[in-house]
Amino acid sequence: MGSQVPVWIPIVVALLGLAGVILTQILSGRREIRRMAEEAAREERRWQREREARTHETRADAYAQLMGVLEAFDGVLFQARAVRESGGELDEHQLEELREVRSEAQHALGPVVLHAPEAVRRLVSDATLPRMRLAAMLLDPDDDRTRLRPAWDAGQRGYRVMRARMRADLGFDAEPVDELYGTQPTVVSSSSESTSEPAETTSLPPSTW
Repeated sequence: MGSQVPVWIPIVVALLGLAGVILTQILSGRREIRRMAEEAAREERRWQREREARTHETRADAYAQLMGVLEAFDGVLFQARAVRESGGELDEHQLEELREVRSEAQHALGPVVLHAPEAVRRLVSDATLPRMRLAAMLLDPDDDRTRLRPAWDAGQRGYRVMRARMRADLGFDAEPVDELYGTQPTVVSSSSESTSEPAETTSLPPSTW
């Protein structure tokens, strides 16, 4: 009689083959899961970069809009202040122009307050409130003229710090405002136009106006 293969050998071979198939499927499944996780991570990083780019662009637009409006506001405020300090009165055209730029500044605040980080939002009022108060003084013909210059100086200080922090937030070069004014933001009280830093306005560089 010829030699016969034991019955258990084919069974073992089949089991080993089945185990190999199962192991291959498990390893392939793990590789697929890892590949999908890596793709998901890459996609998330890509979306994160796109979100950051959109946020950066949105902030830059909001900052630029507010800066442009405040620069225009300063031009009107400076001219109106010069008239009042010389003893004159503003004509109707100047009054209307003052109201218009004040309104534009108010409308430009929304995008910055919405998109700016808290460190920048805290400084926005230091730049805008003194200008609003100065505009109110100029619109009131009976207001004390001696209060005009302190309000102007407070606005200039607040704007300069705000502008530097905005530029730093966008990754641009900026003035070392901490060295000029200290680490605390300029604060304008509700009862006066005095500020905490610096004590004298002569430490400021010459104004552009």
